[in-house]
Amino acid sequence: MNNWFHGKFGVQFIGKDQICSSGDTAVPNGRVENSRGRRLSTVAKLGLAAACVLGLAACVTPQERHAMDQNQCYAFGFEPGTDAFAECMMGLHQQRAVAQANSNLYWQAQLAEQNRRREARQDLYKIASLQRSGDPRFPVCGASSDGGMDHRTMTWYGPNCRAR
Repeated sequence: MNNWFHGKFGVQFIGKDQICSSGDTAVPNGRVENSRGRRLSTVAKLGLAAACVLGLAACVTPQERHAMDQNQCYAFGFEPGTDAFAECMMGLHQQRAVAQANSNLYWQAQLAEQNRRREARQDLYKIASLQRSGDPRFPVCGASSDGGMDHRTMTWYGPNCRAR
């Protein structure tokens, strides 16, 4: 297996002798040839590259992330084993933690907003269903109604029906 170095820490490359799952052989000059010796079309290469990028975008093991961080700090000019290198590594970790915390807050806010809208819609359905009580133009709400059950009055409610 060939090791190609990007910075100081190695990144592995599938060598010429190794076969990919699709039967293609990777060649160091960037060409991809299948086992019959024909070259893949440009569209197929682009499609394969896009699929790989999308499939592997979020798939980074902690070891790979650590190696990428080391490479980044090394690329910034910090030598491994120095205090500056350690500070660079901690800074990258803290940036990632802040980004994750911000992402968590964003999704919590999205969920809270969805819950507020659903509760407001249900309150509107309850009021409308109670106002339609006794109106024969609307069917009586039941378990199949889109609203729900008002546990205070023990009646069903929904957008297009009446409570009783």
